Amino acid sequence: MTEPVTRSELSQVLDAIQGMQGNLQSMQAAIQAIDKKLDIHIATSNEKFQRLEDKIDTVEAKLEQRINAVEAKLEQRINAVEAKLEQQMNAVEAKLEQRINSIEVQLGQRIDTVESTLQDISKRQAGTDARLWGFLVTLLVATVGLLTKVLFFDLPRP
Repeated sequence: MTEPVTRSELSQVLDAIQGMQGNLQSMQAAIQAIDKKLDIHIATSNEKFQRLEDKIDTVEAKLEQRINAVEAKLEQRINAVEAKLEQQMNAVEAKLEQRINSIEVQLGQRIDTVESTLQDISKRQAGTDARLWGFLVTLLVATVGLLTKVLFFDLPRP
């Protein structure tokens, strides 16, 4: 059941296989060339990425330095503002304390004045009370004397 193969057919098959081998070799050469190009491309890309990463690191370091410088300046400004605020608060406290002491002194003087005025009023009232009692006693004595005269000594005359 196999048919006999002729030499020319075998020769054609052999030529076809050799042609395929040639194509296969050229494909292998092309793949190797592409592989080399790809390796070069990968190496170039890695170098580019490394340079980009180095640049990013440099920029990051510069930003870090700037941030630190700004933080230091802000810290100095905050400290200066806090110091000024503390001085102003101390000055206000001193002024308030002086004002309170001044008010206390004035209040003490006014209290002393009011107390002396009350003592003077009390003395005057005591004098007024004494005069009033003197007047009332004199009026009472005069009234009693007048009543006594009218009752006992003012008899009708015949």
